[in-house]
Amino acid sequence: MKRVKLGHHYYYIVTSEDLRAGGFRGKNVVLEGEVEDKPIVEFLPMELPSYRTTFRLGGFRVEFSGTPFIRMGERVKVYGRFVGDAIIAKAIETEGAIYVTEE
Repeated sequence: MKRVKLGHHYYYIVTSEDLRAGGFRGKNVVLEGEVEDKPIVEFLPMELPSYRTTFRLGGFRVEFSGTPFIRMGERVKVYGRFVGDAIIAKAIETEGAIYVTEE
């Protein structure tokens, strides 16, 4: 399996079929594809105000702590931890920028 490094972590390059087949639960993965729906940006006004963006990629939900400028149909790479039915993204790479959350 091929891997790439982003920041301090290595990520397995996978397809949505690889994720459906299992074996990557709990692992760092990078998935490339088109954003399938309009991203939802939520404001979370808890102790430390923050934002959460969710969208679908390759049939999986992606959650990102932040407000990346992405839209439906845009091609992106998502770097994050696969948790079975979703990817908790640490970074989103678009044609114009790389959005990274704190570690």
